Amino acid sequence: MDKPIRVLHVVAAMNRGGAESFIMNVYREIDRKKIQFDFAVTAEQECHFDKEIKELGGKIIKHPNPSKYGINQFLNELKKTIINGQYRVIHSHVHNFSGFIMKLGKKLGVPVRLAHSHSTQDGKSNSLPRILYRWYTKKLILKYSTHLPGCSKAACEALFGSKCWEDKRTIVIPNAINIELYKKLYNVEDNYLREELQIPKNVPLIGHIGSFSKPKNHEFLIDIFQSYNKRITDSHLLLVGDGELKEQIVNLVKLKGLEKNVHFLGVRSDVPKILNSIDLLLFPSLYEGLPTVLVEAQTAGVPCVVSNTITREVDLGAGLIKFVDLDDNLNNWLSEINGSITIKRPEWNTRFYALQKHGFDLKKVISTLESIYV
Repeated sequence: MDKPIRVLHVVAAMNRGGAESFIMNVYREIDRKKIQFDFAVTAEQECHFDKEIKELGGKIIKHPNPSKYGINQFLNELKKTIINGQYRVIHSHVHNFSGFIMKLGKKLGVPVRLAHSHSTQDGKSNSLPRILYRWYTKKLILKYSTHLPGCSKAACEALFGSKCWEDKRTIVIPNAINIELYKKLYNVEDNYLREELQIPKNVPLIGHIGSFSKPKNHEFLIDIFQSYNKRITDSHLLLVGDGELKEQIVNLVKLKGLEKNVHFLGVRSDVPKILNSIDLLLFPSLYEGLPTVLVEAQTAGVPCVVSNTITREVDLGAGLIKFVDLDDNLNNWLSEINGSITIKRPEWNTRFYALQKHGFDLKKVISTLESIYV
């Protein structure tokens, strides 16, 4: 029997995040007898998805962090990985840095090379060195990639340029999800989370799911909730995730005296159940590509109040997304929360057809990726 095609995904770390969750959604459902995934990472510690990847037949291959050890040392080790693994597909998810990986892949004769855009920004300030870096790496991406996928139109234009649609290599691959996980929970009243946290059934429960990092704008999120909690004192906020800014946000919550109403749940594997338990998802991000969790929330029927910096492509048209300008005052945010939190969850068929219409059906996305890989 022929061996499966092995795809080398280049990522920083396989912790739970939007891009990583998307890759795992695909990996779990793809025909692994035909296609197998390996992961070139720079994380030194074990990450959230590492164990599952190994159980699915994939490899975690550690490489020196280019920020710490230099680009050349990273590329030298990646070169060894590509040659030893005889990879015919490299799928890179590291934004501008993908340019160096695409160039190396071309040099080593890798026939299929994807530079995948998952965000509209790289999160760095506009210094002269950074501007030159973006210009140079974009040139590398456009010169050496065989495919230019992005999670949204905005994400494609951010990395590949506003004229990317004139290039046949450009393709939007939505952050699709496993619909069946949410179908099973339809009409299921699940109070286990409220019981776990001792939160009464009839009090407002707001949630946020995402890494504690600058783009997620947790400080403003806490400001919004503090104002909401002053009006509705028995309201609660769930924060799901981990990250470098978590301790800072924990201290901020203590400073504002909100410890009894804000719950830090850490990284969780039961996101569908969490979404099924909350009344509203609050998402005031500074920038995003196309947040998978907002697709998941709409599939669960959860109303979402989000910042206007997030692409409108995330709205499935089920009446569950409200956009608020980040520069608006807190009263406008509170008004949208009050108007959204009582929205009746749409029927399952409405959600299902909205997902399919907007291309978030996982089976369709897997079919697209299989045709690229093979």
